[in-house]
Amino acid sequence: MFKAAHARLVRSLKGRLDSELFTYEQLRGMFIPLLLDQLFIFGIGILSSAMVSSSGAGAITAMTYAGSISNLAFAVYSALSVGTGIVIARAKGSTNALAIREAIGEGCVVCTLIGSVFGILLSLFGTNIVRFFYPSVTREIVLDAGKYLKYFGLSIIPYSLFNVIFAAFRSVGDTKSSLTLTLIINSVHLLCSLLYINGLGMGVAGSGLSFLTARVIGTVFAMFWLMRSHCGLGMRWRDFLHFDPKIARDIVSLGIPISIEQVLFQGGMLIVSMFISKMPVAQTDANGVANSMFMLYYVFGYSLTNITNTVCGQCIGAKNSKLYEHYCRNIVYVGRFVLLFAILLLYPMTPLIMKLYAPSADAVKYVYVSLAISAFPMPLFWSDGFVIPTANRAAGDAVFTTVISLIALAIGRIGTGYILINFAKLGIYGIWLGQLVEWIFRAVVFRLRLRSGRWMKADLGQA
Repeated sequence: MFKAAHARLVRSLKGRLDSELFTYEQLRGMFIPLLLDQLFIFGIGILSSAMVSSSGAGAITAMTYAGSISNLAFAVYSALSVGTGIVIARAKGSTNALAIREAIGEGCVVCTLIGSVFGILLSLFGTNIVRFFYPSVTREIVLDAGKYLKYFGLSIIPYSLFNVIFAAFRSVGDTKSSLTLTLIINSVHLLCSLLYINGLGMGVAGSGLSFLTARVIGTVFAMFWLMRSHCGLGMRWRDFLHFDPKIARDIVSLGIPISIEQVLFQGGMLIVSMFISKMPVAQTDANGVANSMFMLYYVFGYSLTNITNTVCGQCIGAKNSKLYEHYCRNIVYVGRFVLLFAILLLYPMTPLIMKLYAPSADAVKYVYVSLAISAFPMPLFWSDGFVIPTANRAAGDAVFTTVISLIALAIGRIGTGYILINFAKLGIYGIWLGQLVEWIFRAVVFRLRLRSGRWMKADLGQA
């Protein structure tokens, strides 16, 4: 009976996913390493957060506040690496090996330079930035967050280079190499976290130092992996010195709208965290724990958007807009069931996962309800609200996507969250309900955008 059901499932997936550009088996071979890749990244993140939370009351809160600030810097160089990834995927779709190498080289240089600026500023002025945005938190939390940012800021410099190399492998469909890089950098991060946090008792600062150590080692390995002769990309050192105005323009035109969106999005999340900072400690700690735990649910969602970027980018590179729309719709459809599987798997494991954090008794109930508010509706709205705009960005429809994403944030987490926190007195539940409103808004608008066909006015050439 199980074999018959599995056979029917495979036939259904092959019918939806087989085409002249990809086969179901190829896409499955790409998706599973992406899923393992994301699972490993977020799994290590959860373990690291759990180790920090054992350092004392407020430690996880300090790292949450620091994370809200560091994400602003990450938004800029990661968005440019996404733009680079789209350009690489298009070049792969058009079978232009030279364009692939040139896009990787230019992306590495640009992202490393920009990442270095943000990293140094964050390292030098982290404590002052935390104090500015969170004037009501205790001095101990401000100092802990500042210590974390001192090391984490420096880690941005090598990680901006690592991020482009990682995106390059993923964009050409070499998900096994991206998985290898993830295993290396996150294994080092886990070992260093155990050493610095548990062994040396460095607490929050140990987590930041662990990021720095892991990212330096991971970037050195990534460069070796990229330049090795049997890599398949044929990279040469002179490719990092080449400058093509068209490639640079494509990277910037795709990356800047995403960067603006991400910066403003993280700014919005910073505002949200300022709402939360005024709540009782039980709720702020619960929000930090729930956010960290929800990363496991995002593993499945981000794997969907990553494969969408690669597949739809290559369809555009092959100048096949019909195939692009076909895969966009079917990844959304399959994604709903993938996310449903994730919820059924993960939510019952909440008590087991929560033991890693050892939250206070007062915080536990907030964690359960917060997770439920977002987890159960996720299969209905998340795939439409995030897979479709990822595909549209690959088609060059970045400006519309950015505008709608920011409007959704303003209506959802910021607007609805503020009302529910300050007037309905729902505490942190208001933030999670606001996030749900944001998802619903995104899902409706981006589904309408896909049906309208207006994304075809974007940079598709003769697609």
